[in-house]
Amino acid sequence: MKIKRRKGGFVKTAPKSLEKKILDNAVKIKEDFTIILPVPVDEKSKKSIGKLRKKLEKVWQYRDDTKKLEKISKKKGLESALAGILILANNPKAPYLAHVKIGDRDVAYALRGKAEKEKLISLQYFDDPVLRILGFIDLCSKKNLSLYSWKDKFLCSSKDDIPEDFLEFLSTYLGLQREGSLLKCHHICSDRATKEHLLIRLKNLKIAICRDCLEDKNTVFEITKHAFIPNIQKVLSIEIKSELLEYGVEVEYKEDYLSGKLNDREFFERNLETWKNKLKIEEKKIIYINGKVYSDFTSFLNELGIEKTERKAIEILLTKINEPIFLDSKNVNVILERYWKSYGEEILTELSDDPNLAKKVFNPSESPIKQIRHLESISKKIDRISKYPTYENLPPVAKFIDDIAKEYIAHGKEKVLSILSKPPKGIKERSLAYAFLLALGKGEERKWQYKKEEVEFGEFLKRYVVKLLSSKPEEYHENLKMLLSVSGVSEEI
Repeated sequence: MKIKRRKGGFVKTAPKSLEKKILDNAVKIKEDFTIILPVPVDEKSKKSIGKLRKKLEKVWQYRDDTKKLEKISKKKGLESALAGILILANNPKAPYLAHVKIGDRDVAYALRGKAEKEKLISLQYFDDPVLRILGFIDLCSKKNLSLYSWKDKFLCSSKDDIPEDFLEFLSTYLGLQREGSLLKCHHICSDRATKEHLLIRLKNLKIAICRDCLEDKNTVFEITKHAFIPNIQKVLSIEIKSELLEYGVEVEYKEDYLSGKLNDREFFERNLETWKNKLKIEEKKIIYINGKVYSDFTSFLNELGIEKTERKAIEILLTKINEPIFLDSKNVNVILERYWKSYGEEILTELSDDPNLAKKVFNPSESPIKQIRHLESISKKIDRISKYPTYENLPPVAKFIDDIAKEYIAHGKEKVLSILSKPPKGIKERSLAYAFLLALGKGEERKWQYKKEEVEFGEFLKRYVVKLLSSKPEEYHENLKMLLSVSGVSEEI
């Protein structure tokens, strides 16, 4: 494809499909130039569009007079653009195209005469809801008229309110629910008081979108693709509704948003990050989670609905943090993880009242809840064992029995079976070990590890072992003495 350099951009022969579209539209305009005009909806707009129509009709009456059209096309304005497109309709030769960036689109248009490119584009794309607006902006700015363009509708209005049909279109186009002049995401209640959200006001239109539903698009830009509103800055506002505003922060970056530098999500998150930093410097003691702010930590803890130990861990954490806490989840593990490296060991120490145990359990990279539950389990076992008698300098056999029994009381069956996976060396200890296995229901599985006499003696000792393992603290000493006695151990304990 041959490309020529032209002032203002590249000019090149049109692709066949685009060439046909532009020529077809030119022919349609030659047949009826009024198809390019917006439909006025009130007296003021009817007057302005009526005057424009008369001016254009004077050009259109020369639709077959190429020389006259050439002369008119050398001027500026919509009349010149109309003359240019009528020249196209009379000349089926492939036009040369200029290219220009409009928003996020690369638009090609035929150069004819000296009319402004926006007006040429508007007529050549009169069936494009976005581009056709361009040709009428000058007129509507002067006459204080608004344009609304979507699908096959193109309206001109002087009214303060946005037309009902256009509101319905925006609801579908933006993917929002409509309640009168309010467009909202499905998380927003009608009073908009229960959910933090982005709030856009444009004339009578209100748009409310919660943080979870914000997308990587600029909603104001999406609307103004399909509408021209003169002096829009006077009837447009962009806000964020948040409980954090009660703590002295303000909505910033409005100019960046309205100039298109930020999309909806970026605008919200940029403000939230700024607020975090400001409140952190001021050491505000608040908790922010999913748009809700808690200054009363008791209410926050009650809403978590968590177990006693986990609640205590969060309470300890809250006493140590002198800055606002910003959370995206009420998951206790997620909350603790954020601060665990700095405060985890201190939390475990206060939970157990045992610095040595806390030090052993603490792991900065492991799940905090897992560690808290492990600590709680160990603490319960220690507490349980502490109620039973303790002994010093027990004879070997007595110590073996006491150790196994205490392991069972503290840690349960599996721990004892692990210890006894390999039989002890002493003769009496081996019979006792088999007795413990029988008491725990694993004797037959391990029987091959023991001699016949050890098995027989273990079977005799089983009922005394069962009695010892089921002992209450006050029964333990006597039951231990009984087991030692029947085992043939004569030493006193």
